[in-house]
Amino acid sequence: MDRIAHFIPLHLSQLGLPILGLSETQHLPDRPCFRRGQGSSLALRTLPKQQSKTIDWGIAMKINALGEVTRDAATLCCKEALVGATLAAIATAPVLAASEPQVIPETVVTATRYPVAAETLGSSVTVVTREQLQQKQTRFVSDVLRDVPGVAVNRLGTFGNPTEVRIRGAEGNHTLVIVDGVKMNDPAAGGGFNFSTLLASDIERIEVLRGPQGTLYGSNTIGGVINIITKPGEPGLRGSARVEGGSFGTFDGEAGISGGTDVLNGALGLSGLRTDGINISRFGDEEDGYSNLTLNGRGGFNPLENLEIQTSFRYADSNTQFDAFDTETVPGTNIIIPNDDDQETNLTNLSGRVQGQLTLFEGRWNHIVGFSGLKTTNDFLEDGAHTFFFDGNKTIIDYQSSVFLEAPSIAGSTHDLTFLIEHQNEDGENVQGTLPAIETTGFVGEYRLSLWDRLFLTGGARYDDNDRFANFTSPRVTGAYLHRETGTRLHGSWGKGIQNPTLTELFGVFDTFIGNPDLKPENSTGWDVGIEQSFLGGRVAGDISYFNNRIQDFISFEFVPALGRSRPSNLSGTTQVQGVEVSLTATLRDNLAFTGTYTYTDGEDPDGAQLVRRPKHIASATLNYDFLANPRGGNQANLNLAIRYNGKQQDDIFLAPSFERQRATLDSYTLVNLAGSYQLAEGIAAIARIENLLDEQYEEAFGFRSPGIGVFGGLRAAY
Repeated sequence: MDRIAHFIPLHLSQLGLPILGLSETQHLPDRPCFRRGQGSSLALRTLPKQQSKTIDWGIAMKINALGEVTRDAATLCCKEALVGATLAAIATAPVLAASEPQVIPETVVTATRYPVAAETLGSSVTVVTREQLQQKQTRFVSDVLRDVPGVAVNRLGTFGNPTEVRIRGAEGNHTLVIVDGVKMNDPAAGGGFNFSTLLASDIERIEVLRGPQGTLYGSNTIGGVINIITKPGEPGLRGSARVEGGSFGTFDGEAGISGGTDVLNGALGLSGLRTDGINISRFGDEEDGYSNLTLNGRGGFNPLENLEIQTSFRYADSNTQFDAFDTETVPGTNIIIPNDDDQETNLTNLSGRVQGQLTLFEGRWNHIVGFSGLKTTNDFLEDGAHTFFFDGNKTIIDYQSSVFLEAPSIAGSTHDLTFLIEHQNEDGENVQGTLPAIETTGFVGEYRLSLWDRLFLTGGARYDDNDRFANFTSPRVTGAYLHRETGTRLHGSWGKGIQNPTLTELFGVFDTFIGNPDLKPENSTGWDVGIEQSFLGGRVAGDISYFNNRIQDFISFEFVPALGRSRPSNLSGTTQVQGVEVSLTATLRDNLAFTGTYTYTDGEDPDGAQLVRRPKHIASATLNYDFLANPRGGNQANLNLAIRYNGKQQDDIFLAPSFERQRATLDSYTLVNLAGSYQLAEGIAAIARIENLLDEQYEEAFGFRSPGIGVFGGLRAAY
């Protein structure tokens, strides 16, 4: 998407599984298991002493008096550990059968398509929780992603304008975005995902998986995967609401309800935001506003103990006002910048998934079959008149089978095998007519080995059979080693990623941009290695990783003077990206926590030019403070301070009248946000925040002004 934006930064930049996790940090044996899902909750309970018995698998197992499979007589009960379901994988983590309840370690699903303890992964993963979103009072998902190492975010001006997220120096459409099991990248809009359409309301969890991920997820994965899970239905009845307003004529709110039993569960959320915004042009005074209305839901039905059916849907309708990018130039030059004009886009996204999951042999063999769909519309208007459009459709049918075995007498080993078949169909339509469909069938196999509960190895491969491009094989290997005595973890991964040309790149979208049906897929080979070290009993932890990615057949855009138009082409040579990611977390006091990140990225195209909109230096720091203890054992108040630094970066500029492309340097900037809440009564809190506290004047794209200081406040309630 962003490569098109480099040609027409405004118009084309408008083109825009299964997951779940748990929490916190005491070590448990690394074993997945499956049971009926109940949202994303985790049930822990103490089990009675066990009676031994052996299952005739040729592998030693135990069964307690309740008939539950365990690793041995005193440690693990697989069936009774409940992990919540997401729409592409529903799984559980182990529960100790000792006499004392234990705390489950943080669990990640995206890296393997089933839940495993984060400390056992060789891949680089960052988790953003619902609590963190609430503390920061995040309203757009893209804003909180600025605090994730390896991630660069660019927004074209004010709230709601096209927003891209790049991982480890890759392109915006090299980031695969999944929401409740649905791949959200728009096939008709450059193959990327426009984060301006994604509000942070009703989100339970975000997992950011960095590095090429072609093995498990196919195309759009050269940079990585961002997996977003909304709030599930849980036992009982719960409700929540929020309303707030503030600067720039902004008003937003949300309301949600959820509930469930052992057989049925569901959740429904409605959120909306509208703002007058600011004038993104350097000329005139017309404000460029934005509005968004989003409805999402999840549901589950468990007709049998080992069978569940899960569904989800999401509908987002947004309107973005923007300024034209055609004839206005910087005074005294022929550099084109936005001029004050009355243009807008109407975008809709309708997505959904339904899946069934069957577990056999007390959770040791799991089957998931699912269907997901995405339909997008992108309509452009000028002075109220329709100018052009592009719509996209994507459907996916998938089947996943996972087997979990144990051989405790052989180096305490565990063996996990996953097989996946996925068939995808993409098509679209624009002003030029219906675009040809592209079909891809992927075949995946992956094996995960654990030895001595210290060494964790994964190897797998994917074969993609594509009806338009050459077939492609994507292998991947990862490894992690835990030295628990010193709190040290070594981790690393190597893999390949692929990016198929998009419908827009193949067939064009309007007169000044023509497609190239001879494009080849981009492909990459990437690896990373790092070390994580904890101190003071886990109160302080730091991680440093080096990453390296080599991209072949990189798709860029060139101006063809003979045609007076631009078109995409594959660059010869290798686009090289390398860098360092650093993260630090510290519990300074029981009620005071610090998180810091830093990323260095060095990305060059085959000619040695720095890649645009990839700052070499990005850093963030967050300090969260809970205070004023209440009688219920919690705290009445919370303060959250976030500081985000974005270093200098290159950007494309365009010269009138030919739209010839050159480069310019954007200045660095620092954003400071302060958020606070105070509990007025049980379940009711006053909330307030200041964005861009220092009133920094900055541009994330050349010529597009960004908002200054903003003050917002309101009320939040939950029961």
